[in-house]
Amino acid sequence: MDVKGLAVDTVRHYLAILKKVCRIAYKEGYAERCFFANFTLPQKTERTPRALSREDFEKIRDVEIPAWRTTHILVRDLFLFACYTGTAYADAVSVTRDNLYTDDEGNLWLKYRRKKNELRASVKLLPEALALIEKYHDDNRPTLFPMVYHPNLCRHMKSLAVLAGVSSTLCYHQARHSFASLITLEAGVPIETISRMLGHSDITTTQVYARVTPKKLFEDMDKYIEATKDLKLVL
Repeated sequence: MDVKGLAVDTVRHYLAILKKVCRIAYKEGYAERCFFANFTLPQKTERTPRALSREDFEKIRDVEIPAWRTTHILVRDLFLFACYTGTAYADAVSVTRDNLYTDDEGNLWLKYRRKKNELRASVKLLPEALALIEKYHDDNRPTLFPMVYHPNLCRHMKSLAVLAGVSSTLCYHQARHSFASLITLEAGVPIETISRMLGHSDITTTQVYARVTPKKLFEDMDKYIEATKDLKLVL
């Protein structure tokens, strides 16, 4: 479904707002009837998880990009930084050295307020993320990374997929999903903690991002089998 260029989920979003406004207007006495009371909203589109497979992640991580393709290299590194930290594009190009904090044990953290919702996100930086920050360190620039404008980033993400041999469509936001599923949940990080790392207000949203990978499923099944090996079934 497409209405003047709008996807069905976008149309549903605005119709839901309109329906809510009409309901409030009727409840507060500003309207004589509750418009759209019997209107059923379109069903949400079920989307497949957007996290990269482990194989595709490693292809992007390990792809050799010619040195003269500087923007491609930067886009790949920004994407990897998001895979290691869960930062959205708007945050990745905005965070500065003021967003870096060292805890009592000497670990470096990235703490920032998300551009999207002003909620605080906090994540301890992995060695891979620290290496990327160091790679682009520049005292003459306040941000951790150089700016890449979003339209340009999207074009280079398509080229990156070709260079890395990734057959599926590649978009920057997949890095956030990959952080939740591959980097954290697969490593045993509780989903409540992942929610704080991503700066989500609702754990239900985090559940969309953090999906159980086959590797995580097999490991959990092995743990379950080991824990229940001495149990006897009594009928």
